[in-house]
Amino acid sequence: MNLKAVKKTGGIWILLMVIFLLIHFFYIIVQIKSDNRVIVDDALLVALFLYLNTRFFHLKLLNIKKLSLGELLRINSFPLVLYFFYIVAILQYLPLTNFANFLDSILLALSAAVFEEIFFRGLLINSFLANALQNYRSYLQAILFSSFLFGVTHMINLFGQSLSATLLQATNAFAIGMMLGAIYLRTGNLAWTILFHFMLDFTGILVSGTIITATPTSQKTVAVLIIDVLYIALGLLLSRKSQILKQRL
Repeated sequence: MNLKAVKKTGGIWILLMVIFLLIHFFYIIVQIKSDNRVIVDDALLVALFLYLNTRFFHLKLLNIKKLSLGELLRINSFPLVLYFFYIVAILQYLPLTNFANFLDSILLALSAAVFEEIFFRGLLINSFLANALQNYRSYLQAILFSSFLFGVTHMINLFGQSLSATLLQATNAFAIGMMLGAIYLRTGNLAWTILFHFMLDFTGILVSGTIITATPTSQKTVAVLIIDVLYIALGLLLSRKSQILKQRL
C-alpha cells in the first residue's frame, strides 16, 4: 500500500479523532447526554472539514459520471432492494412513534449520513487517490483503507455500548464502506451513498428508538455477518478492473 497516501489520509482521520474526542470529553464535563448532541456535532464537523478542504486539502469531492439511468440502477441495485425492506419496517413502526421521535430520527440519521459520507467517502478516498499512483491497485486500496478507517472509527462507541455490539457495528461499517466506496467511485456522486446511509440509519434509529446499538443475540450476529458478506461482495463486484479502467483511469 502506498505509504504517502496512507500517511496523508491517516493524518486527516487522526485529526477527526482528536476533534471528536475533545468534543466527547467536553460533553462529559458539562454532563450533556442527549442523543441530539450528535446532530450539532455532525453539522459542525461538516462545516469544519469542508472549510479545511477549501483552505488546505483542495480535494474534489464530486466528479459525477455521465451514466445512463439503467447503469445507475445496476450500480445501486442492492441498495434499491434494501430500500423496500427499510420502507416496510418504517411503515410498521410509524404508528408506534410520535412526531417528535420521528423528526429526531430523521435529523440524527441525516446528520450522520451527510457528515460520514463527505468525510469517509469524499475526503478520505480522494485524499488517498491524490497521493497514490493512478492505477487500479490504488483504486482498490483507497476503498479498503477508507472502509477500514470507517470501521475503526465506530470503535469509539465503546463509550456507550457493549464490546460485542461495538465490534459487530465496526465490522458492519467496514463492509458497508466497501460497498459505498465502490458506488461513490463508480458514480462520482455522494448523493447515492448519503441516501443509502440515511435510509439505513433512519430505519435503525426509528425501530430501536436510540443511536445506541444493543448487545446482539447470536442470531442477529449471524444475520448481520451474512449481510456484511453481501456488502463486501458487491463492493468487489462494482470495483472489478474492467469497470474501473473504463470509468476512471
